[in-house]
Amino acid sequence: WQIKKMNKFFNQELILRLVSAFVFIPLVILPLIYSNYVSLLVYILITSIICYEIIEIKLKVKNSYIFYFYLIFIVVAFFFFLFLLICEEYSFITIMMIISIIWLFDTFSFLGGKIIGGKKLMPKISSGKTFSGLATGIFMTLIITEILLYSLNLTFQLSFLFTLSIIFLSFSGDTIVSMIKRYASIKDSGKIMPGHGGLLDRFDSFIAVFFVYGIANLVI
Repeated sequence: WQIKKMNKFFNQELILRLVSAFVFIPLVILPLIYSNYVSLLVYILITSIICYEIIEIKLKVKNSYIFYFYLIFIVVAFFFFLFLLICEEYSFITIMMIISIIWLFDTFSFLGGKIIGGKKLMPKISSGKTFSGLATGIFMTLIITEILLYSLNLTFQLSFLFTLSIIFLSFSGDTIVSMIKRYASIKDSGKIMPGHGGLLDRFDSFIAVFFVYGIANLVI
């Protein structure tokens, strides 16, 4: 049974995720490399699609204001990110490190949960999250991030805590969206990305990070 499960994972789900990644990663990275103003246009488009997905989910549930609050949360989070980007408050390296940490944590959490399996982390909220996936995601992200920082000569005193904070916010953002989807009794926010679902499913971790670090930058 376990062999069949692994074959199905590597033959179908993983392939779909890889195909989506080939589209998603350039969409996120290339505008940041090319121009801040091109990034502005691309991320406004992404934000609009995510807001549309939330509105579509809202139509499935009556008399609930949680979706409106989350819409505001999304818009403010992306506003902070775009503001910091245009004003060049964060260096390109810093932004890329934040994005890389989120991707590493998400990828290894997914792989750990699928390959190792085991006890569900919060079955009433998200059936896909496991303790093994969370542990794998945290461990591998910390190790790889420290290696990357060291190899690029970018190590700093609080890099370990910085990585942990991104992991925590990433997990929190993912969990919030899982709660919203469970409330609406849906699995994915959309179908725009095969293997992932909607753009909200792909950016849920980013949103919480953008929001908190945006506020922190303005306050500090």
